[in-house]
Amino acid sequence: MEKPQPERTSRLRPEKRRAILDGAAHVFMRDGFGLAGIDDIVAEAGVSKRTLYAHFPSKEALFGAIVEEWCASLLTPLREAGIRHRDTRETLVDLGRMFLDVILSPEGVQLYRVVIAEAPRFPDLGRVFYESGHQPAAQLLSSYLRTRIEAGEFREFDCRRAAEGFFQLIAGYSHERMLLNIDTQIDPEDIETYLSVAAEIFLRGIARPDTV
Repeated sequence: MEKPQPERTSRLRPEKRRAILDGAAHVFMRDGFGLAGIDDIVAEAGVSKRTLYAHFPSKEALFGAIVEEWCASLLTPLREAGIRHRDTRETLVDLGRMFLDVILSPEGVQLYRVVIAEAPRFPDLGRVFYESGHQPAAQLLSSYLRTRIEAGEFREFDCRRAAEGFFQLIAGYSHERMLLNIDTQIDPEDIETYLSVAAEIFLRGIARPDTV
């Protein structure tokens, strides 16, 4: 079937794009990427196929835009945290809290489930998810850790691997239990305990020998 011709760019409206993203997100989370149909998406969004294709040339591009938007919600507070001149322990706890706020949210958990389920058949989805969210978050923390090494606070170590390890450490069982639907929410006090313990373990691991 011939694909509808795109509308003129000048006629595209932000509210239509927002409606498409919101409608598509609902359908993707409900049905998964593979089973989500364009007809279902346009019905949920309240737009025509012509309008949808004017904004997004394919279902893959549409899902990628949803992932990138979700990852931006993860990265924006991390980038705006002003971490350069703060206590390192406080910085780690705050970054960890922001990270958990997003990945443990209902939307974050469901998006993880969809990406994991579809990644074997649609590997580009998994790549976009990783490169838009986890990779930049690790790069941000890695750069911060490098400044602390150069300031003489810690011993020399692989900052990138350490940053990845920190985010894995704080997610841990809490994220896994949410993904498996064992828990539907995590007690905020438990989260603060996880963060405090994770920061202590992490800081001990990168401490200079003469400070241990």
